[in-house]
Amino acid sequence: MQFKLNKRLIPIDNASEVGEDEILVEIMTLGEFDQAHKGTYHHELLMDSMEHIQYCKAEILRSCIIGTVLVPDKQDLLEKEFGFGFYIHKGHLLFIDDTERIQKIAARLPEIKAGDNTLEARFFLELLEFFINDDVLYLQRYEDMLVSVEEELMEDDIEDFHTDMLRYRREILILNGYYQQFTEFMQMMGENKNGMFNAEDCRLFKVVANRADRLYDNTKMLREYTAQLRELYKSQIDIEQNKIMRTLTVVTTIFMPLTVIVGWYGMNFAFMPELTSKYGYIGVIALSALVVIGEILFFKKKKWFD
Repeated sequence: MQFKLNKRLIPIDNASEVGEDEILVEIMTLGEFDQAHKGTYHHELLMDSMEHIQYCKAEILRSCIIGTVLVPDKQDLLEKEFGFGFYIHKGHLLFIDDTERIQKIAARLPEIKAGDNTLEARFFLELLEFFINDDVLYLQRYEDMLVSVEEELMEDDIEDFHTDMLRYRREILILNGYYQQFTEFMQMMGENKNGMFNAEDCRLFKVVANRADRLYDNTKMLREYTAQLRELYKSQIDIEQNKIMRTLTVVTTIFMPLTVIVGWYGMNFAFMPELTSKYGYIGVIALSALVVIGEILFFKKKKWFD
């Protein structure tokens, strides 16, 4: 589809409808782009890049900029992602997208007020900013989820820790890589190596790069938080194991004197007076009970049961 851009995208039938103060915006599928631009230099480069979109990148050519953008799907970070290609030339913007997502996003953008910017740079910036617009709040949700995990750990509710934490760590790692690539991508655009943009364009590219860099810092902080939670989890496991070992030690200590008594009176020597005593059996029971009660009182005093 073809559009002319002044303040908003307006569908057109022919590129000749674009005025001097407007720019041509094209949104094509990969197949349409292959047919329409076959034989051009940027066509070959873009087709190679679009085969396997792996990250955000820009290639600065003499009179144009081409590249790809890969955005993780925030509804399903582990399984889904969205990628598109772009071509920027003076007065011309081209997007390669098989999902129609770029067209839907472009329709939701506010009026483009270029001011001191070039229209193509301003529109491209507005489009890219859409992908990180609410990400501060999105990352805050991860922080809240990790705080909940920490509270559960402190309450000894660690049954689902590994499942939840593995998912959170993987998702945060994906976001971390995305923001790093996005930052480098915007910084490269702001360097303006081919002189396509003006000073205000470059400044805004750097502003967006700084925003992405802060998001990158947030994800680094979240990664460190997950590492701290893993250490806390290990500490909780150690505490639980120590409690179990202490319980076993107390039980073993309580029954040790009883084992000695049983062994002592199990020798069955001929001249053991307790064997023939009328109250020998009851006496041994009483002695065993006194030993157990004495040990329990001693352990309580030492707070071994706390």
